[in-house]
Amino acid sequence: MNTMMSLSGTVRNLSVERKLTLVLLVIMVLMPLAVFIVLQSGGAGQATNVLIGLIVASIILLVPFAKWMSHVLALRAIRELNDQCQRLKEGKYEGIDLPKGSDEGHDFQKLKWNMHWMGYTIATREIRLRRAMADLSQAQRQIGESLGYASLIQTSFLPRREDLFDYISDHFLIWEQRDVVGGDAYWFRPTRNGFLLGVIDCTGHGVPGAFMTLIVTSLLQKATEDTESPALVLARMNGLIKDALHQNGRDARSDDGMDCALCHVDRGKGCLTFAGANTPLYVLGGDGVEIVKGDRCGLGYVRSSKDFEFTEHDVEVGEGKRFYLASDGLVDQVGGERGFPFGRTRLMEFIDRERTSPIAAQGIDLAEELRRYQGEERRRDDITIIGFEL
Repeated sequence: MNTMMSLSGTVRNLSVERKLTLVLLVIMVLMPLAVFIVLQSGGAGQATNVLIGLIVASIILLVPFAKWMSHVLALRAIRELNDQCQRLKEGKYEGIDLPKGSDEGHDFQKLKWNMHWMGYTIATREIRLRRAMADLSQAQRQIGESLGYASLIQTSFLPRREDLFDYISDHFLIWEQRDVVGGDAYWFRPTRNGFLLGVIDCTGHGVPGAFMTLIVTSLLQKATEDTESPALVLARMNGLIKDALHQNGRDARSDDGMDCALCHVDRGKGCLTFAGANTPLYVLGGDGVEIVKGDRCGLGYVRSSKDFEFTEHDVEVGEGKRFYLASDGLVDQVGGERGFPFGRTRLMEFIDRERTSPIAAQGIDLAEELRRYQGEERRRDDITIIGFEL
């Protein structure tokens, strides 16, 4: 019995070519030789009986023998390989056992070896990928938590909304950063007869832009220590940023700065004084919307002259007038059917069309108008706009 099992295992491990050779040897050599010996040793009648018996046995055993031969030659190995492929497809790499023997056997055995090591390689790489994904998820969570806390810090540098309402009861504010933190900010400081109010657009987005807002809001406190003049404040900020970032020469390692719209409201005189660095003031009056342009000079950049003198514009404060300070993120936002920027014209038309709406409601409607116009387009820049009436 053990001898038969050993012989069966030996035959099973033979290559397909050797199995076929063995079968052909039995059919074409051994069986005819056996028949020939029988014919030689017996009479014609006995030979006829042997031939008839062989024919009947062949007919009866043809189908079972064919199935057994196909199983011995290939089907068993093919089923095992298909089972391995199915486990690989389901991701059950660890369920693929290493074939017995070595990889020097017949073709199917070599293929089973290759399938085993392919599964092992995939499983190993999947484990490494899972570890890398876990590390990436942890890093992303830490970065997200850091950005969330950075957002709190940046927000703490901004004026409190309560202070704005104390001095400007009728106003709206839209402050939307493109990322968690960004380079836009708004600034407010009470003065003896009124207040200073500004919108700031710093270089960059995200974390670099947020760092710039912290720098410039701190410098603004220094620039406004003894003056209420928007033009003088901008001139001082130009120099302070250059000095803080070491951008006084062409060999500077950075070229960062900000654009700004800054105004001072003197309630006693009933006058608004405006100065801008690449940023305008929008004024809604009885004749429509007017743009008061700022100077074409940024603050703190290498190319910005340190001696540049900014221009002040005095605007009379009257009943029915509204004033708007906005960074360029609003007018530069693309959208609509043709993917064009929102633009100053569309902003001015909206302001004029909504002139009878309460100023707070106008801000809500403007934010909704921008969202509709943006549609599926991605946000291009940080957006800040303050609208108010006195």
